[in-house]
Amino acid sequence: MSNKIKFHNFTLLINEKKIITKSNKEIKLNSVERNILSLLIQNPTVIFSKEEIRNHSWCKEIKCHSSVVPQAISLLRKKLSMHGLEPIETVKGKGYKAAHLVQEQGMGMYSALVLFLSMISILILEYPVSNLGNEKLTSFKFKKINNNIVTTSASNKFDTSNLKLEDDVKYFINNQNNFISISACKLKKNICINVYNAIYFKKESTPIKMADLISNVKFDDDMDLLLVKKDKLTSLSAEIQLRSLNNKKYNGELFINFDLEKTNNNDYFSKKTTYIKESGYSGGFGYASVNKITPIKNKNHHKYLIKKIDDDNLLSLRFQFGMVKNSKMTYAYNLLSGPREKQSYSYSYPISKNISYYFNDEMNISYIAYKHT
Repeated sequence: MSNKIKFHNFTLLINEKKIITKSNKEIKLNSVERNILSLLIQNPTVIFSKEEIRNHSWCKEIKCHSSVVPQAISLLRKKLSMHGLEPIETVKGKGYKAAHLVQEQGMGMYSALVLFLSMISILILEYPVSNLGNEKLTSFKFKKINNNIVTTSASNKFDTSNLKLEDDVKYFINNQNNFISISACKLKKNICINVYNAIYFKKESTPIKMADLISNVKFDDDMDLLLVKKDKLTSLSAEIQLRSLNNKKYNGELFINFDLEKTNNNDYFSKKTTYIKESGYSGGFGYASVNKITPIKNKNHHKYLIKKIDDDNLLSLRFQFGMVKNSKMTYAYNLLSGPREKQSYSYSYPISKNISYYFNDEMNISYIAYKHT
């Protein structure tokens, strides 16, 4: 039996009880995790029951119930998903299996598979944005409706009559077919001291009661917006409430974080993570990607090209710490479960020194985020 097994974008070293990813990251395994993984990926067409996995993966001297198998696999999945690895598939009512083994001696088949996946990824990910100059919204603008409200040229129209607006609050509204974003900044001497973000999922035909949405804007008085220190790694963060106009029982939260580091050529290297909790999902889920961010000069607003540079972009970088328990209450999961694009454009409207309103054209999502060290 070979000590080294290549599978997807990692290599399992059986004797050393560890995984080496394609990007040369090392993931240590315990004996049980090593045994489970080696069994599945060496027999990729076989569905193994919990009992078979238990008998193979635990020492015969240790007596344990087969219920330990889902627990061990869940912990193993969490460990691997943090590195974008999802090699274990659950077969409902039968057990577990692995897909598409890539043996080192089968390089001909492996090369054909990589070529096929590369062609598919180009068709799915590259085609809509194959040229760097091809923006989805070539004439994008932030539009000032009045002294208190800013919207985007990508937003559908909405009624602003009879709104009770706070004088010291600036509101940002982005109305899309399947959701409406409401963001706000509380101002003190023209400096944003507090931030609010919410996304309301809706059906395209749902009437919008803008006065009700504006009245829901509440600020967290405990928020302390830290200033950015020079020459330090900077994070760009946003917290967004999730609600539904058609389902009052639904709620959730979305967290977005960019870790930014400036390179020598004035571009930025960024690690982006998105984490979501919502009513229909037990636990939480999210996405991670590594990006190159290039600022683009524009007289009307700040513009950025965000290009994913993950070595493992043929595979999903989704991570899950739980499971769907009610598909009718997973609006964010349904929205974000589609294929991720290879690149996108982001536009920002500066509010104060370290706070801006951002619009990203990948899903037309918008939010206020702030930079901190």
